[in-house]
Amino acid sequence: MSLLMQDALLFTGDFTWMFYVTLVGFCAANARAILTAQPKINFSQGCALMVLSCFGGSTMAAIICGKPVPFMCNEALVPVCLVTWVVVYRMPVLTLGFLLDTTLGNVLNSVLYEIQRCHVLMNCAALAAATLPANLAQPSQDRATVIGPLIAGLLGGCGGGFMPLNKGLDPLATGSNWRIGSSALASLWLFLAAHCPTTKAMIGLSTRTARVVAVIFFVGMPLIEQATGTNLFGKNPLVRDSSKANNQDKLIVKGTPVTAEAIMDKEGKKRN
Repeated sequence: MSLLMQDALLFTGDFTWMFYVTLVGFCAANARAILTAQPKINFSQGCALMVLSCFGGSTMAAIICGKPVPFMCNEALVPVCLVTWVVVYRMPVLTLGFLLDTTLGNVLNSVLYEIQRCHVLMNCAALAAATLPANLAQPSQDRATVIGPLIAGLLGGCGGGFMPLNKGLDPLATGSNWRIGSSALASLWLFLAAHCPTTKAMIGLSTRTARVVAVIFFVGMPLIEQATGTNLFGKNPLVRDSSKANNQDKLIVKGTPVTAEAIMDKEGKKRN
């Protein structure tokens, strides 16, 4: 893989701007999910739910590591999140029409969302790997902390799906899904390939390469699912069911065909 592609996937070199592009896509995917699940949600409630959905996982990971939460430290996060919500909420026909009802919008949204989600996971796992060894009950220079990076990575990759906290463990009621399964696997991969010295030496990849592999996995599997219908890690709500899609390019969400027009009909009844 070319260095330019690696830089684009890791937001390095001349591609630091990719962070903001993927952040917008990440926030747009969460806004899409909120309006699909709760078409009658009011604007203020949506603002709060957006922040929780977008940054809930990284917040929980930072708290268990005893560090400041990311959206308090990176002051670009909340403004981008709320601006995205304003645009999607106020212009739903344009935004949801593109994200829900077109192949290009659906694929682009999935790619940007997964890149950003993987970075959140990688950052949370790295935070735990760097912070927790000195706080182990039996610290050792030769020992890598295991549980912390795995749990922090898992929370970073799918923790927002459990927000707000009154949802409890409802997302697990029907078993695992793509976001939970992929987060668990990627956390394990990063621990073995980047954080544990023994297994890192055995695998023989640089930390940069291990991170690139994780991003490619996050981006590639949903594309494979969309093309073939195969989902090895459970259903992905951002992937359309191509076997059931008709000429209107419907998106399957929670087993029900949903289009932007249907969502707008429900919102129109509420707002009128």
